[in-house]
Amino acid sequence: MKHVLIADDHAVTRRGLREIVRELYPDAQVGEAIDGDAALAQLDTQPWSLLLLDVMMPGPGILPLLTAVRERHPTMPILVLTATTEIEYVIETMRAGANGLVHKHQADTELEQAIERVTAGGHYLHADTAAALARSMHQKQPTHPHLALSERELDIFRRIALGQAIKEIAYDLGLSSKTVATYLERIRKKTGLTGRVEMARYALHNGIVD
Repeated sequence: MKHVLIADDHAVTRRGLREIVRELYPDAQVGEAIDGDAALAQLDTQPWSLLLLDVMMPGPGILPLLTAVRERHPTMPILVLTATTEIEYVIETMRAGANGLVHKHQADTELEQAIERVTAGGHYLHADTAAALARSMHQKQPTHPHLALSERELDIFRRIALGQAIKEIAYDLGLSSKTVATYLERIRKKTGLTGRVEMARYALHNGIVD
């Protein structure tokens, strides 16, 4: 019997995922968690065949949560449900322990394929995402660090350089503060710039802000 844990803070999404799981595995035992902390607690109650993990939940950010899950359950398949296909995000999520990523708005048939793939011990990425990932691995490193930033990262970098607070950026972009903080950490790693003053100077010198 399959034991599948669905971690998502939206009841409608959990219901839809539960139906998909039971279409694949009619006898499956399906558990639910509404945030990251609840997911960690549930995972410790019994062995699980699969964790379906939404990327945007209350509690720890996705990368710390994946790290914590992997420390406790090193071999359990994890399939992340996401709304972004940014390559840097995909790479970091897979490195943190995900066995696959599925875009939330893909067809049910693709989610079923992804579930079957990762529960069988494999990995899953949408064909377009896999192709973009392959292309990015063959690109030359840019001369200036900020050229390695994605469009969203560059936008947040510009806003930080202009003095916006994380909460302001989150409000303007319709993101959570935790998501913006995650982007900021990625910006720091890619550019080597750690402080706001340092970022502002770099942005001014390189024409990112006026």
